[in-house]
Amino acid sequence: MSLVSIYSNKDVIINKIKSLNEQKFDSDLQLASYVISECILKQYEMMRNVLNPNMIKKRFFKQELSGNQLKNALYQHIYSHNHIALTDEIFEVKNAITKYNNKLNNNQDTLMAKLLILEEYIDTFHFILEYTALLEEHYLITLVSNKDFTVSNLNYYYVFNNKFSEQVNEMLKNEGYHIISYLYDTDQLNLELDDEFILDNLLKLNREFIRKCNFKDWKNYSDDFYSPIKFAELFKINRDMYSLCISGIGNYLNTLSFLFNSEMTFSCNSLKDVFSAIYGLYMAKREENIRRQNNDPRYTGKDEGEIVGVEVK
Repeated sequence: MSLVSIYSNKDVIINKIKSLNEQKFDSDLQLASYVISECILKQYEMMRNVLNPNMIKKRFFKQELSGNQLKNALYQHIYSHNHIALTDEIFEVKNAITKYNNKLNNNQDTLMAKLLILEEYIDTFHFILEYTALLEEHYLITLVSNKDFTVSNLNYYYVFNNKFSEQVNEMLKNEGYHIISYLYDTDQLNLELDDEFILDNLLKLNREFIRKCNFKDWKNYSDDFYSPIKFAELFKINRDMYSLCISGIGNYLNTLSFLFNSEMTFSCNSLKDVFSAIYGLYMAKREENIRRQNNDPRYTGKDEGEIVGVEVK
């Protein structure tokens, strides 16, 4: 069941965007870089605080497994998991578009259906951010001595706040600039792509990403499989994903103008508007995702809790 939390949390979104607009930026590109960096940092924080503890709890590795063997086994799972999650969200966008078209063809109100498309694009954005955080984290872990990477140390590398997490955070702070510079230099900040092109090419990129990973149980990989060249290839694929997702979000910004009763207006042709909206939408949905992990029966498996959002049929 897909729920539209954008509608329920619209006041949170407005406040997030207003807080961003209070800051001064020299250019729209600087604002865009800041937004991407802040979103990646918040995604990484959520990974360490919420997602990674659950991941470690559900992985059962032999205590003697260490070094490259443990790294390869772990990232085989991690990249496969993110690949599946991103694929699922891309199809959720496709399903939301089908619902929108059905309502349009039947002369029904389409606001909630368009908001659902926007929400699913933001969910897609989450897992593109996660790829970035994972790559930086994995790259730094490859520099760690094999004797230090053990099952007993997994919480150090994936959960606790420490020197390692600080180093990853410092790397992630620079990623917004690198990503936006890459998209600008390669002329990929295109805000006029249609949904079919966006989603089909996101699926292709996600497939290309996983095919460059060690995801096959039936294949043996060398200890140096994740080389600097491999990381460079994966980073490029990940950066290409951003341009598509950003364009998809931009396609539905006019819906936000309507939702906010013109308190805020957004143009899909404005980089500032697109990235301001991304910031507000992502930060609000991130808070909702954390709340769901702790208080939504669909996630906790408990009978009590609150389900937030409007269902679109």
